[in-house]
Amino acid sequence: MLIGIDASKVVKPFKTGTETYTIELLKALSKIDKENDYLLYSPKPLGGKIPALGKNFKERVIPFGRFWSQIRLSVEMMTKKPDVLFVPAHTIPLIHPKKTIVTLHDLGFKHFPHLYSQKEILYHNWAMNVAVKRASHIIAISEFTKADLLQNYTINPDRITVVYEGYDEELFRPVKEKKRDKPYILFVGRLEEKKNIVKMIEAYAFLRKEPNIKHQFVLAGNPGFGYEKITEAISKLPKNIADDIILPGYVSQEKYVEYLKNADALFFCTRYEGFGLPPLEAMAAGVPVVASNRTSIPEIVGKAGLLVNPDKPYDMGVALSKLLNSTSLQKALVSKGLVRASMFSWKKCAEETLNVLKS
Repeated sequence: MLIGIDASKVVKPFKTGTETYTIELLKALSKIDKENDYLLYSPKPLGGKIPALGKNFKERVIPFGRFWSQIRLSVEMMTKKPDVLFVPAHTIPLIHPKKTIVTLHDLGFKHFPHLYSQKEILYHNWAMNVAVKRASHIIAISEFTKADLLQNYTINPDRITVVYEGYDEELFRPVKEKKRDKPYILFVGRLEEKKNIVKMIEAYAFLRKEPNIKHQFVLAGNPGFGYEKITEAISKLPKNIADDIILPGYVSQEKYVEYLKNADALFFCTRYEGFGLPPLEAMAAGVPVVASNRTSIPEIVGKAGLLVNPDKPYDMGVALSKLLNSTSLQKALVSKGLVRASMFSWKKCAEETLNVLKS
């Protein structure tokens, strides 16, 4: 069987959730499947963006400008159709094989339309409608995302299979001793309004009222929609607290792993997540998690983290205080987190995805 895969996410300049998903899934598929042939479509050579895959994986570089998926990939599907086309993120080409599988990650644009431009809303609505109506099968990355899809679109539930994401087991593992100048808590993700950063900053300000807490707050990620509200919130804090909020910008995978392993906690009280990789990676790295009790996060973290209402900064601050002031709680959450993380893997994700592609 020839499996075509839209690998355009691999060549994106910055790696976020969907890019990580695509890259890690390709690596895992390469390890478990030596029988089927794979053709990876992209507008640019994959180059050093991904390690060498198996001999049954070939690149098909088809350069084009805007609307690569809809126009250029569609032309490719007209002339050289694979047996199955797999699109790891939302947008399927207008012309596609009868057997086309798509992974749908979240419906954030439906819940927070005010955080998107009108052009983005139109595009997301159009792309999602096409994917939902025309894909032969849909992979959802969480039960929450599946439920969200069923609530917002008319879909036969049998057309949706939930396949959880995984984590890099070589990278994300506990360290014996943390190496840093000062203790800190960490958030990683795009610094945008949708991620609830302002309320997390307010929670951090409540936390810092405790004289024994000296932790910095590292906010790692590219600026996004509403970033000016984040910088404004920081500017209004007392100088000693504002100076301890660190904004390193986008960090490489290597730097992110270093930040995560040496953090005393991952603080991830976002308002909406289709899956939420950072809490899983934190649990695997032996880092306690304080996260949101909304959307997919409880499904991923279970009872291995402190889950809090993301709309209540005081409650978030209390949860952080409870964690940072209790060594026994930290050890308990680390232990539970390692067990919880072991339930997820890219190998398992690849096996379940391959089952969908074969069926």
